[in-house]
Amino acid sequence: MFDLLVLWAWEYDADFIALLQRSAVMAGICIKCLGPVEAAQVGPRLASGELQARALLDRVWDEGGDFERHIGIARQRIPYLLNDFDLVRQVWHKPTIHYRLIAHGLYAPYMLVLPSVKEHPALAAPDLTPLGARFSIKSVISGGSGVLKPGTTWQDVLTRRMDWPHDQTLLQRWVDPQLMGSRRAWFRLFYACGSTFICWQDDLTHEQVAVTPEEESRYYLNVLRGMMQQIAGLCGLNLFSTEIALDLNGQWQIVDYVNDPCDYRLKTTTKNGVPDEIVQAICERIVAYAKKLKITN
Repeated sequence: MFDLLVLWAWEYDADFIALLQRSAVMAGICIKCLGPVEAAQVGPRLASGELQARALLDRVWDEGGDFERHIGIARQRIPYLLNDFDLVRQVWHKPTIHYRLIAHGLYAPYMLVLPSVKEHPALAAPDLTPLGARFSIKSVISGGSGVLKPGTTWQDVLTRRMDWPHDQTLLQRWVDPQLMGSRRAWFRLFYACGSTFICWQDDLTHEQVAVTPEEESRYYLNVLRGMMQQIAGLCGLNLFSTEIALDLNGQWQIVDYVNDPCDYRLKTTTKNGVPDEIVQAICERIVAYAKKLKITN
């Protein structure tokens, strides 16, 4: 019986997995990490009882095919899923989580949802005025405003929606952040099993830097922790990331809602990666969660 089973297949997860294993050993947690080949064949091992675990961190199932065949048996045999499969599917649909956030008093940029190319190949232009002069164009399932160039015309929309012909298109008002000292007030936040970790994330360069305790106090960024706890309560996930910006009108806007799986590439190996100390802290929180399950069950 392993305390934590981890499935992974993305080659850039290797550093994260190494840190997670090291944290587990230090905490006395029995961990089993299965890479690309073994993860694709894990279903029969779970079904037979050869492989047993209290908790599962699954970073492969979203790839589909052989990597998702184990979902049913994992639900039956593993008591705790660090992120429930159905809850993740819900947050992948951006309009669903957008309206949920708005309904609970949080703010997100004005949104317009368009039908797919398959549903309406020839689409008449709607009123784009509420979106302002610049807006993001993305699929309702994938993509994020933090990594896209803004659109400005209806032709931009028609061109981009062809990239996902079977999916709806989401248009959102573009957010320009305030300056806080010399930094742009755009943040990437990570939620891990009850804890929040805050990074500056420049929306132009996408480089991430950990927010220091002094900066958090100086700029009253503890408000972001409260927002993340609220988002966690609304989505029900143990692990996710969010992007939040302070716009030019002084309003905190959730610009990229709930992302799972998270990109945990390290800053020491990837220019736009996550600060190493934050990834380490996330690993420690995951291990602490698994250890608590071991003690209480």
